[in-house]
Amino acid sequence: MSRAATSLPAHTCLGNYELLRLVAQGGMADIYLARARDGRLCAVKVMNPSRAGDAEACTLFLDEGRVLGMLDHANLAGIYEVAKEGHCYYLAMEFVHGADLRELLAAAERAQAAMPYETAVAIVAAAAAGLDHAHRRCSPDGKPLRLVHRDVSLSNIMVSHTGTVKVIDFGIACAAVSEHHTNPGVVRGKASYMSPEQALGEDVDLRTDVFALGVVLYELTTGRRCFSGASDFERMLAVVRGEYVPPTAIVPGFPPALERVIKTALAVDKNKRYASAAALLEALEGLAAAEDWQLHGAPIAALMTQLYGEAPDPFAELRTVEITDSAIVAADDEDSDLAIIVEAPVAEAVAAQATVIITRPRRLARGTESDVSDDLPTRGRRSLPAIFAPRVAA
Repeated sequence: MSRAATSLPAHTCLGNYELLRLVAQGGMADIYLARARDGRLCAVKVMNPSRAGDAEACTLFLDEGRVLGMLDHANLAGIYEVAKEGHCYYLAMEFVHGADLRELLAAAERAQAAMPYETAVAIVAAAAAGLDHAHRRCSPDGKPLRLVHRDVSLSNIMVSHTGTVKVIDFGIACAAVSEHHTNPGVVRGKASYMSPEQALGEDVDLRTDVFALGVVLYELTTGRRCFSGASDFERMLAVVRGEYVPPTAIVPGFPPALERVIKTALAVDKNKRYASAAALLEALEGLAAAEDWQLHGAPIAALMTQLYGEAPDPFAELRTVEITDSAIVAADDEDSDLAIIVEAPVAEAVAAQATVIITRPRRLARGTESDVSDDLPTRGRRSLPAIFAPRVAA
């Protein structure tokens, strides 16, 4: 039986939440767009029913909600509730009305737009602030959580239409701190964003997240994959060896001071990296001050408006026309957000301003899979066309 066949139907109610549609699937859980009783939209993460009989999996899922409930920061996606309804375990989380960085880069490529250095630095600075909060958080009894995200990547940093940055998906981090999960040497995360110590299966600390933020900053400012390879093994080998092309060798006029920040964050020896996300944030603040860049939501919101126009009505997703495979004339890969060409009567629905969607949900990344698909421009050593070379905002 396919995963789609096991998903919950639209309008299923779990506690105070009505599931509207399936938006993503992963090995452990599915994520739905949902509406709370008070009318607000939220994201509901529902544990895969096939795992409901797995006591350890259930414990890990509930632990994720428990740990996330201890976090409270503007740059972290909040959690409203963790509960069980019948045989369904679920987490109700904040809905971020925007796009993740992977989607943002794809939108920039389609629109032939460039991401200014100022915007990229503002995004990473906000993510660093959120991660610093998570790193320093203690449990109610005052014991440090020692929470390390371990999966910071383009797809796990969201940007809203108002310019707010949110780090999402602490699932791997919560599994690692759970007393029920002790598998030394197990490697989890995306190969291109792992720290060297993480790729080697060694103990990790908060500097692993600093390394991953360095990778994200590199890719946002160069438009190129930082650590590349034909396989996860080759990408992890590049990480361990610290093999990447310096940004100044890719983009003419790349700010040397920005390259120095990236180089420090990407140090193979963790003792030579920034000691914390707060230290990285401080370096970015110093860089921004020297370059007269703004580290708040304004430049981010400006890019979102440039790429997406005015923030669309989030409830527009509820006015949908589902397309069967036979109605699709042409489409990009199943993970694509690009418009598709359809035949009547679907075209009539489009004319009526209904939103057309493909019913197949997006797949969540698993294990050490690459964060960027084979068709996106940051894959491997390919760079974006010259027009996408990041530039300083006028």
